[in-house]
Amino acid sequence: MEKYNCRKTDVPLKIDGNVFKPQWDQAEKVYLVETVTGGAPKQKTWSKLLWDDEYLYVAFHCEDDYINAKYTNYNDPIYDEEVVEIFIDDDSDLKTYIEIELSPLNTLLHYAIHNNLKGEILTFARVNKTIDTAIVDNREENWWSAEMAIPMSELITGPNNPPKPGDEWRINLYRIDRPADGSDEYSAWKPTGKVQFHMPAKFGIMKFVE
Repeated sequence: MEKYNCRKTDVPLKIDGNVFKPQWDQAEKVYLVETVTGGAPKQKTWSKLLWDDEYLYVAFHCEDDYINAKYTNYNDPIYDEEVVEIFIDDDSDLKTYIEIELSPLNTLLHYAIHNNLKGEILTFARVNKTIDTAIVDNREENWWSAEMAIPMSELITGPNNPPKPGDEWRINLYRIDRPADGSDEYSAWKPTGKVQFHMPAKFGIMKFVE
């Protein structure tokens, strides 16, 4: 399985939604694919990740000719709108993981998930908002971008936390796009084969490197 090499940054990132600042140049770029077929989506999305001892940093850049979002409160059901998402399974048990979503309005959702892999998925909303996020909305050029700084302290289920170079976590990256004509599009770094993101067996591997 292809791994994502998450490089360490020596300078903490200022979270302002700018995914083109020089620090992101050192990060690997991955493009999301249509999650059912693995083909190219109509609207492209790429993502990058970095880390330091305090945070996991995530960037998304989304082509978007129709931004569909209205929710503005923390943990609103933004999965019914347009979002980018990261699922993080730091102990790789494929049952307990963190789900983080961010909308084009900079609305955040943060859940802890318990998935018994038999059709029961329990979601536990994080009460305190601890993730730093920002959006750049460039509707004139039909794109928006997102940045997140996720405290390592939020990822407490596994033994490799804080991570060390060489440690590996299971993750996946997603996007839901909801255009004006209703032809919703679901994209993922590692395709799931169906319109369902809660499939931890399909998560990819992220390796922490210097």
